[in-house]
Amino acid sequence: MTGAPERDRSEWSGAQGVGLLACAIVQRLRRHAPLAVVLLLALYPIFGDLGGPYLWEDEADTAVFAQRIVATGFPVAWDGRNFLDSDYGFRIAPRALGQDFLMVGTPWLPFYATAASFALFGESNAAARLPFALASLATIALLHAFVLRTTQCRRAAFAAALLLVASTQFLLYAREARSYGFNMLFTMLLLHGFVRLESRRRDAWLVVAAVLLFHTQIIPAAIALGATGALALFHPRFRPLLRPLLSRAPLVIALTAPWLVLGWTATQTNWRPLEAGLAWPSRVAQLGAESMVAIPWLGWAIGVPLLWRRFRAGDRDLLWIAFAYVATLFVLLPLALDRTLLLVLGLRYVCGILPIAAAVTGVLIARASDARPRVYAALLVLFAATHLAGNSIPWLALGEGRSFGDKFVFVNAPREFADKLWNTTWWYHVGGIGVPNPGTLPPLVDFLNAAVGPEEVLVTNFAWDNLVFYTNRRQGFRIRPDAKAIVEAARAAGFPEYVFGLEGADWLIWRHSADPLPQLPFDAVRAHYEAQGRRLEPAASFREVRWENRPEIHWHRFAEVGHPFAPARFGAAGPLYPDAVAYRILPAREPRRESE
Repeated sequence: MTGAPERDRSEWSGAQGVGLLACAIVQRLRRHAPLAVVLLLALYPIFGDLGGPYLWEDEADTAVFAQRIVATGFPVAWDGRNFLDSDYGFRIAPRALGQDFLMVGTPWLPFYATAASFALFGESNAAARLPFALASLATIALLHAFVLRTTQCRRAAFAAALLLVASTQFLLYAREARSYGFNMLFTMLLLHGFVRLESRRRDAWLVVAAVLLFHTQIIPAAIALGATGALALFHPRFRPLLRPLLSRAPLVIALTAPWLVLGWTATQTNWRPLEAGLAWPSRVAQLGAESMVAIPWLGWAIGVPLLWRRFRAGDRDLLWIAFAYVATLFVLLPLALDRTLLLVLGLRYVCGILPIAAAVTGVLIARASDARPRVYAALLVLFAATHLAGNSIPWLALGEGRSFGDKFVFVNAPREFADKLWNTTWWYHVGGIGVPNPGTLPPLVDFLNAAVGPEEVLVTNFAWDNLVFYTNRRQGFRIRPDAKAIVEAARAAGFPEYVFGLEGADWLIWRHSADPLPQLPFDAVRAHYEAQGRRLEPAASFREVRWENRPEIHWHRFAEVGHPFAPARFGAAGPLYPDAVAYRILPAREPRRESE
């Protein structure tokens, strides 16, 4: 008779266990629901029509070397038809790691990620961009985790994640087949690993993140490690982390120094080291102007002092980490890039500042609202949907983008009044997804595929990698004469003559607004062929937009909107450039004979 009560108690305890498990699952889902909402909100702006737009010039560099990795296992520059270095041979080692013509001027991780995507999904625009879009989505989640860990504040973490998704610049970088998505993800992972050192002295996150970030881009790795090292060395709060940080240094060095030995000279191809102290202020000023797309300086300047007493210990930790990163950025980046490069490149080398800035602003919003939902919501709208807490005042004062001093600094500003107040570029981006927005490249590619034979040779002064990826036509003049080591190795390897100059070309694709061929402007090229008894016959022309579509918001062309930051004298269409022209290289016409 005792079996029935025992069975009832067992059933009751089992039902109670199921109920507790269900409650735990519901509580966990409720805890993660805000982040899930943000991630869902980010899906369309990041992944929508990801493969629609053509790869722009830098993305195509990633794609063509990824093709070589799929074919050979290494980013080698010679594919049997074309030499693939957009720097005319200066990023290439004649022989390294047992490979001929190995690209060593740019860290390899993004190229191998794209190669893996190509191997899995085939070679396409979407496959080229997918790894970096996924990394950018993971950045949102990692930012949320980082803020939550440091501040123990869910409101701050949610605000930071939402602000990052509200950043048009973040979304533009997120959709690129370039290092930017990895840059942002591994920067956050490194800072997260630094914070974890306090409770997990044997934690490997920092080492993994530092090595991955280095093999994505060297400059952001130096900045992030410099910032954390400075904090551990000089700030009493972080001094206990100095020993575990230093203990990881040998492993980080061991996993990164070989690359510096392999490709240090080639790596500096696109850097402009500081050579004169007088250039320093201009570089710093230009970096400050570019940082406005990430940092709401006005909101920070007002909010941080006013809220300092409200900040908790974890809040201050996060702020010190962020401020150390920003300070290190302003010290180190101007050492490598001059004012012109900073203006052209924007924050692409240091796009990790975007999630870091969102973290700071998220903390400010959470503490300023003081657990008042309406105030919290209003501040979210203020920072996410408007520029009133950031750039509106300087933009209104400027009127439009303009230069100060004798080219001391150029500050970009939207042309239209509404764009100065509201975050309209976010809507321009989302509304333009799936809308055709071709530049010069798509019609040019269509023309070349139709008009240029597979074995004909073309010479161009711009967008070499795009034309290789989309047409696979042979290209001439791909190695500069002054890249002597590469020239000697290529000739010894029996490369065809067209690789070294203008000889053997059937077509000239001249982008009249771009830089000329090395030491050969258009008139010199035409004179060269005329001296050989040949002529240039225009076959087609194309509206020129220069870069197909760059990710920097100041230079980006939004579908059906154009360039919001272009000055009024250019309008939404942006600067007017001379048309790109496809010339057929033909024998010179024989002079007409007068009839007798």
